Order: sequence, then structure tokens, then C-alpha cells
Amino acid sequence: MIYKPQARKDAFLVLYQWDMKGEPIESLIEEYISANNISLQDRRRYMRKLVRTFMEHSVEIDKLIAEYSEKWDIDRVGFIERNILRIAIAELLYISAKNPKITISDYIKLAQKYAGKNCAR
Repeated sequence: MIYKPQARKDAFLVLYQWDMKGEPIESLIEEYISANNISLQDRRRYMRKLVRTFMEHSVEIDKLIAEYSEKWDIDRVGFIERNILRIAIAELLYISAKNPKITISDYIKLAQKYAGKNCAR
């Protein structure tokens, strides 16, 4: 399953664009795949699954983030952090992760890369 860490990053970047631009998610997915020349079918499939799972459960996931973000409204959480959390929660709650420790580790690495080392704390 070597493609999963990359698919997680892809899903985060697509969701980040959606959150920033507000464009239709399916268009953003196709644009991202084309622009990044993603040829591995398993990677594309898993990225789509992650994004679509979040979209299907977005209300519940955002409520969960808000509930556990003491004194923080969901809109006050940074775009990067918010969308990494969204994808991570979608995967952990709604897609059977065979090894949750690896899944969580991948998302921590994404947070460190895109939001800085202190973000992952």
C-alpha cells in the first residue's frame, strides 16, 4: 500500500483548494490529477475515496473538530490544519484503516511539512 501516503497528501491538497476556492470538488479532483500527472490508478482511487468520504460526512466531521477544539470555532483553525484534520478523521472513522498508527503518523508528517513542526504537537 505504498500509494496511500501520497494519496493522503493528494486528498489534503484537493480539499485545501476546495476550502480556499469553493469550486466543485469533482472538478478540483480532476484538475489535480491532470496537473500532477498521477498515473497510478490505486493512488487516484484512494485519493478520490478520501475526499468523497469527507464530503459525505463533512457536517459530522466539522462538528467533531469543533467539539474537541476547545474555545476554537472551526473557522479559526487554519486552512492547512483544518483540512488535514478533516481528511484524517474521515479516513479513521469511515474507512477501515488496517494500521491506524501508520495512518496517524502519515497525517502528522503532512502537518509538519505544510504547517510547520510545532503544528503537529
